[in-house]
Amino acid sequence: MPALHPPATILVTGANGYVGCSVVRALLDRGYSVRGAVRTEEKARILTELVRKKHPAVAGTFDCIVVPNISAEGALDAYLEDINGIIHTATPVTFALDDPEAYIRPAVDGTMGVLRSAATRDIKRIVITSSIGAVAESILADGKTRIYTEQDWNDHAVETVRSIGAKASGFIKYDASKVLSEQGECITISKTATAAWKFYKDGKDTLPFDISVIAPGWILGRLPDEPSSPAAFATPSPILEWTQLFSEPPPEERTPVIFNYVDIRDVTEMHVRALELAEAGGERFLSTSLVCTWQDWFNIAHELKLLPGLERLHPAALEDKTVLPQHPIFSPEKAERILGITFKTIPETLRDLVDDFRGRGWLKHLEE
Repeated sequence: MPALHPPATILVTGANGYVGCSVVRALLDRGYSVRGAVRTEEKARILTELVRKKHPAVAGTFDCIVVPNISAEGALDAYLEDINGIIHTATPVTFALDDPEAYIRPAVDGTMGVLRSAATRDIKRIVITSSIGAVAESILADGKTRIYTEQDWNDHAVETVRSIGAKASGFIKYDASKVLSEQGECITISKTATAAWKFYKDGKDTLPFDISVIAPGWILGRLPDEPSSPAAFATPSPILEWTQLFSEPPPEERTPVIFNYVDIRDVTEMHVRALELAEAGGERFLSTSLVCTWQDWFNIAHELKLLPGLERLHPAALEDKTVLPQHPIFSPEKAERILGITFKTIPETLRDLVDDFRGRGWLKHLEE
């Protein structure tokens, strides 16, 4: 399929989320027209005000629609007439739900609703946000660290949820939902559903669009929106980086123990390039920079001397990584090769994050 370029009009679902909002702002900066989809009138108001404040010169190229339930049949049908491409980021991002279906049905039905609605329009490219949780579990069940690529699937999560249902951890249920929203002819806990890749491959000769999937690791970095304070954070990534790095007193538990991280700026850029590059069509991309622990971040904070209080909260220390759980390593090679991404590393992300939070007045307790 041909690539998309400004001034094309792009629909972004989950437009008020961490990834969605960052993508909206990047597209506007690039010269695209953007339609953001959110779930409530209040979210639409806040996002529209943010765009007017941060992008006054192009605010007229943005509009926001309210779609209370993107999983409902035909939820987007009325909003696609002038749309050239879609970036679908909307999904339940929580690890606290009991019922596996509360993760799985919105993920599968939301993605399929987008694809089915787009199938009747002149849309050229759909970019779907997945997760490395669809590729492998964060702590490997077989206890063997190895490198994972776009060819791998987290079958363990799906099998676990099918076996023990609500007793599975929130992380496992979330991972299963991401697998099932992407992969082939999938049988969810309650019924059979055709997921994204099977729908695309079955209709490849007749569909007006192709798809591209971005599967990020733990996303960290600056915020695209304007929460009133860290207490108002609503998504896992900002909550995680605040509690693990900046909150005082620090949490007793460091979680996750070891993880594959990626900077929000790289995730955002991958979504945009997946729209713009013809060779990204029909491809799945992992989005991770490197494997790390929080102690790695603490040690780098000491080297950079960004905040005196960080050294007080989190002393530098040697870490015995041989005792850490066995974990997956996700290869960034395909994203580097096809999308031309050079992934940022911890010092770049940490500097940018501290600059962001300091500018908002949130780090005064760590200034001395």
